Order: sequence, then C-alpha cells, then structure tokens
Amino acid sequence: MDSFTQSIRGSGSVAEVITIYDEYCTTYDKMVCEGCKYKGPYILVEAMTKEVPECRRKEVRVLDVAAGTGMVGVALAQKGFTNLDALEPSEGMLECLRSKNVYTNTFHEYVGQCNTNVPQGCYDLVFSVGGMANNHIPFTGALEFVRFAKPGGLVMICMRQDEEDYLTKLKEYMNSLEEQQLWKKEFSTPIKDYCVGREGVLFVYQVL
Repeated sequence: MDSFTQSIRGSGSVAEVITIYDEYCTTYDKMVCEGCKYKGPYILVEAMTKEVPECRRKEVRVLDVAAGTGMVGVALAQKGFTNLDALEPSEGMLECLRSKNVYTNTFHEYVGQCNTNVPQGCYDLVFSVGGMANNHIPFTGALEFVRFAKPGGLVMICMRQDEEDYLTKLKEYMNSLEEQQLWKKEFSTPIKDYCVGREGVLFVYQVL
C-alpha cells in the first residue's frame, strides 16, 4: 500500500494518476481493505442507509463518482440499492467494477475537464468516496455533482482530511455554491480512522 500511496502522492498529473490506478486495479481491493483498513466506503454506506428507508432503496437512482473497483456499489447492493450507475476514469478499475455486476450504467469519464455524458438532473443520490483529492477530482467538480442530482437529491462526499490545502479550497467552493442557492448543507461529520493513521470527513448536501 505504501508504494501505491507514494506513487499517487508523487504524481504530477491526473493522467499519471489514472495510469497508476490501471496498474493496481486487480490488487486494489485487497490492498486497501487489508493494507490500510479503508473504512470510507462503509461509512458512506451507513450514512446512505440512514437517509434512504429500505422501502425506497430499489427505486432511488444513485451515481457513484470516481467509483474505483465498485466496492461501495457492492456494499450498497447488499443493503437493497439496485439502481446504481458508476463514473470512473480508469479503464482498469472500470473493468473490475463491471465484473461485480451491481451497476446498471457505467461511464468511462473524468469529472473536471469537460462536460460528461452522464445525464444531468437524474439522480436521487450522487456520491464520491476518496475521489475528492489532489490530482483526482478538482474541487470545482462539486458543481458537476450538483448538475447530476435531481432537485431535492443528496450529494455525499467522503474524503481524507489531510489534504489541507485542497480541503480548504473545497470548503470555500462548496460554501459559494450554497450562497448561489444551488444546494444547502445538511451536515458534515468527522470520521475517525478513515484509514490507517488518517482521519476523514463526510459532507452531505441537498440540491435545490
């Protein structure tokens, strides 16, 4: 896991990061679950199950942004969510994700550089776990999350707290979107032991 983290941290561009994810795609799940005890996906799933009663989970439409190998999708499917789509820029990760057969539609795209082919205003829930970080989704990508969601839909962002400069810019940008009345903050909560030695945070917004 250390070599993977160092590679990601040392990369100078999004394209380099995507290449690294392609290289690690087949070992990623075992690496993050056993190596760094990554709790982010399960914390997000717990939060989502609190927001959506079991009787509605088959009908709500969900978009997983920077979906990786689909770990969150598998956990959501086990909780009764069946209408899941995924957006992921790494083809290797996307192949692993598709093999799990829990996503209806998959989009091989990157949020932040140009308009995507993801339908806008269609999703009840839009989320990202670990995707909001340097050399990943730019902080301005939060606006795309708003565009993907229906009015009244929820956006959930689960991420590490140690990306201090990025996190500061993201918070300022999310506040600006709230000032523009594009969404309103429901809550944020710190996450202890997001992964080994790292704290995290969960943000939840409702699109207006």
